[in-house]
Amino acid sequence: MGSVTEIIQSFSNIRKIGAGADLRPPRDVITILGDSWLGRIYRNHLKKYVYVRRIVLWSWRNGYPLYASHLAPLFLNRKALVWRKVIKLKDFAKRKTVLTYNLVDAATIELQSPKVFPASDESLLLSPNERFVFPEISVVVIKNAVTYGGTNLILAGGEVICHDLYDFSRDYTSEELHGRTLIDPKSNRIRWLLHDNTPEVVPVAATFVDSCAANYAHWMTEVLSRIVLFCEDVRFKRVPIIVNDGLHRNIMESLLLVAGSDREIITLPIGRAIAVGELYFTSAAGYVPFERRVNKLSGHSQGIFSPRALEKLRTQLTQSLPVEDGTVTPEKIFLRRNSNVRKLAGVDELEKLLNSLGYVIVEPEKLTFSQQVKLFHNAKAIVSPTGAGLVSAIFCKPGAQVAVLMSKHKDMIYRYWSNMLSPLGISVGYALGEIIEKDDLGIHGDFKVETQSIVDLLESLGKK
Repeated sequence: MGSVTEIIQSFSNIRKIGAGADLRPPRDVITILGDSWLGRIYRNHLKKYVYVRRIVLWSWRNGYPLYASHLAPLFLNRKALVWRKVIKLKDFAKRKTVLTYNLVDAATIELQSPKVFPASDESLLLSPNERFVFPEISVVVIKNAVTYGGTNLILAGGEVICHDLYDFSRDYTSEELHGRTLIDPKSNRIRWLLHDNTPEVVPVAATFVDSCAANYAHWMTEVLSRIVLFCEDVRFKRVPIIVNDGLHRNIMESLLLVAGSDREIITLPIGRAIAVGELYFTSAAGYVPFERRVNKLSGHSQGIFSPRALEKLRTQLTQSLPVEDGTVTPEKIFLRRNSNVRKLAGVDELEKLLNSLGYVIVEPEKLTFSQQVKLFHNAKAIVSPTGAGLVSAIFCKPGAQVAVLMSKHKDMIYRYWSNMLSPLGISVGYALGEIIEKDDLGIHGDFKVETQSIVDLLESLGKK
């Protein structure tokens, strides 16, 4: 396999929208504020203070909706005044009786209770349900629709279409945080605050843009999992696909391996729009909310995924690996997390322990996408702090064991990894620890897990 540059160059059908200087995409309010003198003062001098960050975040979450409802329409295009109805894809398809293609039938997924250490924390991983039903995955053809870069919300006929797993009464979206939309969950309406007055026009395309596509975990489980189902269907062989512009080289490599060399790929910057005569919209294959809208509601989603879609992704990408060149990959790996948030305390001592047990330390972000697929596909045991890099465990063979190191917090989505990996035949266990950085980072604070909890977990998984 060549470098990602060589891979991309071998695909001649990538087209970028709005690359010219005269077609700069509209900027959202967060970008405008960040580039202002006030934004620079905040970033350079004030952001380091915990209470300042708390005040700014609270003011934005509570004050911006008031601005968008009452002040923005006075200064912005009158389009900002328009409230649009939000409708779920399945309801839109039923009401309009539009052309719909079924890809995957609905499936009942049995949930497993993962091993948890210390044992006193087992209640944190209990699920209120023993099973869940993942809805069917379909492609709906929407006439005369508009898709924007950086959001999976679709504009059509004065309405905004969303996928069926959204629950706006509970889910706070990235689009709202960045000031691109304003959602009123009580009335099920939305104001679209970012307008492209000169959208590109194409006759036919499938959209896979998403507000969280730049995150590797969201991309794999919520975007690429849909793309692989769409692209394998011969009925859509000639349909171009639209994705976010500016994606990481590893994400682009994964896209090109799934889409194939004959597929036209259109990259769309945030703020730019494409008006499509026939827009193919694939329903959700996985979803975890960006944030909670209100913390007082219980029973928030900890992630729901289609095992069929992830299995298809695993099969296609592992089969695309180059012929073995004699390189041996380790069977037991520890993922070193190089990040400024959710850092694991005492990691040096842990790495020494794991080395003595035969684990090899790896840094996934230093590998190409194909190298990561091969590494995880051959691994039989993985230890890792929670983080996006662990999502490559979807490429593990059934029977592999994954030990997740995670902090305890009231807002933590503990079952994210077990909901994703267990239905794929992968054993998942948790070693939980305490947050040691007490500030507004919440679930992203640094944490420490007792060594004995990790040892107990590894012994438990080894006995399975």
